[in-house]
Amino acid sequence: MQEDTSKKEMKKFERWRKSLQYLTGLGMDETERKAFRDKLDVDMQDYQCQQCERWKTNLIKNNPPVRFMMDEMKKIGRTMTRDDFHCMPCDETRSGGFSPDDGILLCQNRLGSKTRQEQTMVHEMVHMYDHHKFKVDWTNLRHHACSEIRAASLSGDCNWSSEVRRGFYTFTKQHQACVKRRAILSVSQNPHCKDKAEAERAVASVYESCFADTRPFDEIY
Repeated sequence: MQEDTSKKEMKKFERWRKSLQYLTGLGMDETERKAFRDKLDVDMQDYQCQQCERWKTNLIKNNPPVRFMMDEMKKIGRTMTRDDFHCMPCDETRSGGFSPDDGILLCQNRLGSKTRQEQTMVHEMVHMYDHHKFKVDWTNLRHHACSEIRAASLSGDCNWSSEVRRGFYTFTKQHQACVKRRAILSVSQNPHCKDKAEAERAVASVYESCFADTRPFDEIY
């Protein structure tokens, strides 16, 4: 037992030594630094995936908004399971996504907290709810804009603390401003959208009615 403990301690020390070498550049040539950097990247991806999966399981089991949305999906004939959520690395432009064919994407490297993952899951579940209940045509920018407005508003994505982390400190109609801004950003990324101006027009054309529609919630939580 003591020998096994000693081996573990030596492995920890060796990892610490290599980390220090990587940070300082001392004692490593470029090939060694690259190999160690690649190993760190793989380890980080594994850690992020495992964390995303743990949070996903816990949120599905215990989180009221997530459980509520799963219950509401079942009511409209689309039973959801944990297999509908896929933890994967993404680029810096997104934290999640919804595909009618593939389900919900959770960007494991963009979810820095369990609360952020909760918001992302609910946001994408609103999209899934809209797709199945309202038969959304995602190539129609007004349809897309309406679902983005609802998802941003209902998911907690635009609460005050989230906005502060993004660097927005407006106190007057902060929620509404956030919803519009994030809806425009998402619609701008639709391949059928020509530019930001077209996204702004699509959001403006449906904003009032879609912001007021809180289904399946009774109100913005």
